Amino acid sequence: MKKHLNLIKTGHQSIEKRVFPRFPFSYLVFKRDDNSVNYQVKDISYGGMSLALKDGVVNAKLDDEFSGEIHWYDQKVNVKCIVRRVEEDNIGVEFVKSDIFDKSLLNFLSVSNVSKNLRPIHEYDEQMDLPIGLKTWLRCDGPFEIFVWHHRDGEISKIQILMMDSILEWTDGEGIQTGKVLSVRPSDKPLTHEEEIEFLIDSPIDQDKLEFANELVQHIPESLISEGDLKFLTRKISG
Repeated sequence: MKKHLNLIKTGHQSIEKRVFPRFPFSYLVFKRDDNSVNYQVKDISYGGMSLALKDGVVNAKLDDEFSGEIHWYDQKVNVKCIVRRVEEDNIGVEFVKSDIFDKSLLNFLSVSNVSKNLRPIHEYDEQMDLPIGLKTWLRCDGPFEIFVWHHRDGEISKIQILMMDSILEWTDGEGIQTGKVLSVRPSDKPLTHEEEIEFLIDSPIDQDKLEFANELVQHIPESLISEGDLKFLTRKISG
């Protein structure tokens, strides 16, 4: 839980790193119209997404354009993409916007839609090794994740909410901060499912991110989280 490092501080902003556990499976996939390959959607936002292959090498070049469908359970969205980043096993693409597409994506990534697909990963503690102190882990493939960490005495020590390309974090004794994702990469530790994420911390707190996190918390199904954690989340994020 203490995998937290201030990397750079310049003026009123800092770049900080966090290490998050990763769930190895996702139902959020992208299928190209030419049927050449199917990708796992690692991250998605209103502007674009990060696509990865389970096996093989990505066959893509910068500025390549292609179209396809994002599939998530029984939902799908048609998208057009331009490749903006290429690595050996993953690519970053930017969405080609249109009025119809914008409405479809807004609905697809809406809090009301996403909250229906939140899953309590902490309930899989017998199948996977959860980090010490992580008591609540709610995950929705790609867009959102909620982590609630506890001290040894049972009191909540940290709350982290990942919202597409943003983060909101509350830390005991420090309060709330928000930030924007700069980079995501797998942890260099072998045999672990972790990712290192770098954030540019907002100064002051971004009120839009705070309101977005508050809306997400308000939509968490009560069956997925303990009553105490939900009340604490609501009080800290809404208050």
